[in-house]
Amino acid sequence: MTSTVGDVLRSKGRAIYSIDARRTVHDAIEQMVSYDVAALVVTDERSELAGIVTERDVAKKVVLRDRSPKLVSVKEVMTREVVSVRDETPTSTCMDIMSQKDFHHLPVIENNRPVAIITAGDLFKFVVSEQSMAIGKLEGHIFEEQREGARLSG
Repeated sequence: MTSTVGDVLRSKGRAIYSIDARRTVHDAIEQMVSYDVAALVVTDERSELAGIVTERDVAKKVVLRDRSPKLVSVKEVMTREVVSVRDETPTSTCMDIMSQKDFHHLPVIENNRPVAIITAGDLFKFVVSEQSMAIGKLEGHIFEEQREGARLSG
């Protein structure tokens, strides 16, 4: 069975941290620090997905250009061309996207509205957990077969 974004979200939860595109970069940084996250989903006036703003965006487009975070809007520095996924997207597809495009965050959308975000770390934890469970099941089967073989030969 192929695991999906929905499976990951059932495991980690659907917390989403977003900011309106018209807010300042300073506001975005405050939220990132407050929530201990490295990215925020950016929404427009209709609460639809407008982009994503990351610590990297702030470093490259504000800090290194010596701009004031209190004077720069999120809209000016956000990544506009966002790849998003849905609940039914396979986790393998998410890993391919993140690997090929060097993304660490993927917004999850429904009706063009962000409902969650998954990170590379979320996917890693989920895959490791899935593999651990599969290994445990295989070990259980092997143990049962060995026990049954010993019973039949003894």
